[in-house]
Amino acid sequence: MFRGMNRAGGRSQKNAPCSAAAAQTNKVTSAGCLGPQCPAHTSLQSLRASTSTNFARSVAAAAVASPAAFNIDSEYANPDRPMKVLIAGAGIGGLVLGVSLLKKGVDVQLFERDMTAIRGEGKYRGPIQIQSNALAALEAIDAEMAEEIMAAGCVTGDRINGLVDGVSGKWYVKFDTYKPAVDQGMPITRVVSRVALQRILAKYAVKYGGEDVIAADTKVLSYEEDQVNGKGRIWACLEGGARHWGDILIGADGIWSKTRTQLVGPGKPSYSNYTCYTGIADYVCADIDTVGYRVFLGNKQYFVSSDVGGGKMQWYAFHKEAADGKDPEGKSKARLMEIFGHWNHMVTDLVAATPEDDVLRRDIYDRPPVFKWAQGRVALLGDSAHAMQPNLGQGGCMAIEDAYELTSLITERLAANEGKPLDCNFEDMLKTYYNKRIFRTSVIHGMAGMAAFAASTYKAFLGEGLGPLEAMTKLQIHHPGRVAGKVAMGLTMPSVLGWVLGGNLSNLKVTDRPQYCRLSDKPQGFDAKDFPMFMADDEALLRAARADWVLAPMLQDGDLSRACAEKAIALEANTTIGSHTSSDLHMEEISNSHARIEVEDGTYYLVDDAESTGTWLNGRRMSSDTRAQLHPGDKLAFGHHSPDLKFEVKMMHSSQRDAGLVSSRRDGSEYRLPVSFRDSRLATV
Repeated sequence: MFRGMNRAGGRSQKNAPCSAAAAQTNKVTSAGCLGPQCPAHTSLQSLRASTSTNFARSVAAAAVASPAAFNIDSEYANPDRPMKVLIAGAGIGGLVLGVSLLKKGVDVQLFERDMTAIRGEGKYRGPIQIQSNALAALEAIDAEMAEEIMAAGCVTGDRINGLVDGVSGKWYVKFDTYKPAVDQGMPITRVVSRVALQRILAKYAVKYGGEDVIAADTKVLSYEEDQVNGKGRIWACLEGGARHWGDILIGADGIWSKTRTQLVGPGKPSYSNYTCYTGIADYVCADIDTVGYRVFLGNKQYFVSSDVGGGKMQWYAFHKEAADGKDPEGKSKARLMEIFGHWNHMVTDLVAATPEDDVLRRDIYDRPPVFKWAQGRVALLGDSAHAMQPNLGQGGCMAIEDAYELTSLITERLAANEGKPLDCNFEDMLKTYYNKRIFRTSVIHGMAGMAAFAASTYKAFLGEGLGPLEAMTKLQIHHPGRVAGKVAMGLTMPSVLGWVLGGNLSNLKVTDRPQYCRLSDKPQGFDAKDFPMFMADDEALLRAARADWVLAPMLQDGDLSRACAEKAIALEANTTIGSHTSSDLHMEEISNSHARIEVEDGTYYLVDDAESTGTWLNGRRMSSDTRAQLHPGDKLAFGHHSPDLKFEVKMMHSSQRDAGLVSSRRDGSEYRLPVSFRDSRLATV
């Protein structure tokens, strides 16, 4: 599989117009088969007998009659040959385009320099979000392939998602991506491993195009156009000197695209001013059944966490700083805790649960929109045309939409010319492709940039980020921008999501994909009819979590000794805290019956029973004989104002009771604290 280019039109040619070095033979190494299920040995010609029989006969006859006259020009000029498309790049966009065109009988050759993702080699690559609009396009291209991709993913759109305050963890704005998908008959948003996705796409490319459809370890450096008998032709010039001809060349070679450089002109990608740390952890979020992903907002920093299935969570941490920064060996997590250590436990626990070696760092780049994707017989697709910031999760989705649209235009143009590529005006067709895609991709590109700006300029209270005026934040006066932003997003988000997810649906032909939804996409953690209630009621969403509440001790440096860990308790109705030996949480130097926990209809309350010593909630002393509602992340202290031992309220998913350290439970049953709780670096009260 992915070995060489020995098919008609795919050989290195000595009379090509690229360079003197072009006479060299292109050397391509074998990547091996994807596995026993991989149909890598199917002949390209047998798969396309209906479109290439006449061409093969003509080529054979010409070779017999006059071997000297048989050359690349006559091969190209044969009116019965199939169309040939060259694709620079076998990433997501290039592979989807390749599969889509191969299914329509088009001859395709993909060129890919870095095969490690398809081979599953190198450092683990995190999941990618494939939203409803892209999943619908994949179904229109190949229903079987789309089904396999969706089966490999984890559905996140069947739950509540949205923005939260980074420090407190409280909801800011929630997203409902389920309703727009269901209302418009589309699959529900998923996250899929990049490696799994590319391997599936490559498998189907081989299925329809044969084992040589992907030229491995090759890179398109440039292109040139010429004519044969007045008919245009494109040449892809590869690293090492080899070159290959086709009817059109599509640059799907990413943000650093060589094809783009030649088409648009030189220009470097724009640094977003943000570096990104990312990791994946064996971690089950407490409300995993009701919440799919969160974006934690902050000033000059933000954090994203998402369920990716299999008991794992993926996270991304963004921080504003200069490009090309590097951390000392083994110090990435320490740096992250310097930046995010004062944020809520949903952030710090997730970072703490990630092995140091699994934390990656990269700078975020994009490109400003350009208004020249196509010229002559060359066009751009995906990131090479419209690389965008990752905040909307639409980068790969736009590439998939591009691929479907381009395939539709190519097949329409071929059908109008009886399948004869030499009679097609591909230059005009590629301009039409650009005209049909430029508006939607430019708008979503802009929205992704605005989302990044909003996530990183969020300020909860007046005074934040104002230097000497930071003390004003203690007054907790909501920042006007926060209030206005919440109102604006609340009013516009449903329509925006409806357009982002469904705005391309009208371009999908009903013959390619009828509108429908899967019963298997229904929410698994709650009844779909509860979506509106959870969108409106934060407390109802909190109560719906299948989780236990835990009071976990914390030291000022964030480390828990085993002695402290054994003091952790699972909170139940009438949990008592005091110096009496019968107390559920026994502590010296506080009142015999100092405080207690009450539970009413799934809501937890802290009641202060002390007369002389204090009970502290989030740094403020409670009045005696009063009670306050508790939330995950609340910091508690008992006794004097700055005790050495403080506690944090945490939630733990009920499936995780047997992971970590043993903690006390009044009924004597075994209860364990998640490992991540021990390692968190938490802010002091």
